[in-house]
Amino acid sequence: MSEPFTPPSYRNAPDVIWTTADLCDQALQDPGLGLRVLPPVYRSFGGRPWYFGQVQAARAAQPDGALSLAALLSEPGRNRVLVVDGGASLAHAVLGDRMAAMAVQNGWSGVLVHGCVRDVHALGRMPVGIHALAAVPNRPSAMPPAIAADRLDLHGIAVRTGDWLYADDDGIIVLSRRHTDGDGTAD
Repeated sequence: MSEPFTPPSYRNAPDVIWTTADLCDQALQDPGLGLRVLPPVYRSFGGRPWYFGQVQAARAAQPDGALSLAALLSEPGRNRVLVVDGGASLAHAVLGDRMAAMAVQNGWSGVLVHGCVRDVHALGRMPVGIHALAAVPNRPSAMPPAIAADRLDLHGIAVRTGDWLYADDDGIIVLSRRHTDGDGTAD
């Protein structure tokens, strides 16, 4: 049996020492962070339950939520988080072990799927954050490419390309800017 993945230590990188609870508290003092808290309906499936990055939004081209993430995940991830609106479909998975391996290989920090995943055992051993509504073993019969989007609405909450997503054991939040960036106002 192989050893479980151990994420790297971030002790010497103060930019990545955070919790979603602390960021929610920080947002009380800094409304410019544009805090949005996603409802607790997403389960962690990846080997990294703690992750963050700038959002790249994508959606399915058809109403049944069927899509392929291959084109997007083959691009350099640059520690971004791919947020995918699969229409909340529970009929099929849109992310499995092969797509998650592409995310790891190309440097994505995480993938949030508003839909289902599969290959759960393999996903849990990969060094990437993955959240989804549920797991289901089948995939769609037709998988048109996902479409990059400027904005998604998940549970009535706007998530935009360029926002910052943070996920840990407490939940998933979205900020309008990186938590370490200033508010942009001059002193």
